[in-house]
Amino acid sequence: MRTLSSRACRGLLTLVILATAARVTAAQLPNASPAATALGGAFTARAQGYDAVAWNPANLGMPGHTSFSFTAAALSLDGGMDPISLNDFAPYSGKTLPDAVRAQWLQTVQDKNGENLTGNGGVTLLGLSVANFGLQVGSFVSTSGTLSPGMFQAMMFGNAGRTGSVENLTFAGSTVQGALFTSGGLSYGRKLLSAVGHTISVGATFKYTVGNAMAMAQDNGSVVSANSFDMKYPVVYTRPDSTVQVGSGFGLDLGGTWKQDKLTVGATIQNVLNTFAWDTTKFLAKPENAFFDGTTNTTDFNDQAFSSAPQSLRDRLTAYKFKPAIAAGMAYDLTHSTTLSADVRKAVTGGISTGPDTHVGAGIEYRGIPLLSLRAGGAYITGGFGVSGGLGLRLGPYELGVGGVLLSANGGKQPGIALNVLSIH
Repeated sequence: MRTLSSRACRGLLTLVILATAARVTAAQLPNASPAATALGGAFTARAQGYDAVAWNPANLGMPGHTSFSFTAAALSLDGGMDPISLNDFAPYSGKTLPDAVRAQWLQTVQDKNGENLTGNGGVTLLGLSVANFGLQVGSFVSTSGTLSPGMFQAMMFGNAGRTGSVENLTFAGSTVQGALFTSGGLSYGRKLLSAVGHTISVGATFKYTVGNAMAMAQDNGSVVSANSFDMKYPVVYTRPDSTVQVGSGFGLDLGGTWKQDKLTVGATIQNVLNTFAWDTTKFLAKPENAFFDGTTNTTDFNDQAFSSAPQSLRDRLTAYKFKPAIAAGMAYDLTHSTTLSADVRKAVTGGISTGPDTHVGAGIEYRGIPLLSLRAGGAYITGGFGVSGGLGLRLGPYELGVGGVLLSANGGKQPGIALNVLSIH
């Protein structure tokens, strides 16, 4: 066998990605606030009621905070690809992708050292606050992966289509991972100090998180050569016969808020303590090996014990935990109907990803139109920036809210949306 066709390579590699991603189905407390999304994530000093559970529990202790709030089935979704995004593919739907375009995309992916894939979705099943207490229960799913330049080239051209000459391609650096979690958080905020014109409150959120499902895969030396296709893409994943709890642990967030006249400043440390760990007795492994050379064709996709997976993959799974993050924000009331806000957040890298490692956002909300709140924002994130906007339709204590965001990271576009159809504040 001299070459592998681009169609064959794309088919095989797509099957690999889909086979692993089909089981990838993750994070702690999802965002239940379309306003937070629309304001560029600038919500640490502004979160009220049940929103304070995820954003800053100290806000529950501030004077004038919402004494009762409720929500159910609040949704948030985001995801995308970079540096080649879904928008780049859209003009060629149902058409042959020109060689010149594929070559340009490949060069971009090589310059960025890979094609990144992300997808997140969260649902808040219940959000509730009464006086100084808040409760949130929800689930969050997150997937992420990286296609190495070699894998991307194989998907675009095969191993000979780019130049007409056979090339040896390696897939080192290609990964895919994700998980599904269900989590509950209980918060309490208390006023600590109140003097003339000044108020300080502190708060804490106690969390319990259950890992419902998990899968992770990484390339282990796959090579496409002139004479063979040798795929080695081991996977570890949750046993199909396991219970819905394949990991668990407690977490603690701490927060503080200070207010003077029109200015509010808040700060939080999330996961000051987090004991979450995976139960590896509820995991299996697959070697995901396939070898074709025109004469010998072998495959091995059989289930094996978790201990048979490469040590590097097992280590990655055990390190896939919730890491600390710090956030600080401010809100300033320009008028009784207009509020500016800004946030800075930084997360420790290497754990379960619930957003960019670095996020600096700002937003403005205008409430001067009867029954309507208008919101807009922008943010700098790791690898790019984002713009956002949204609105809230108010009917007494009820609000129907929607927020949208478009992130540009590493040259690719990542859209997101948050929707809450039943919110009482």
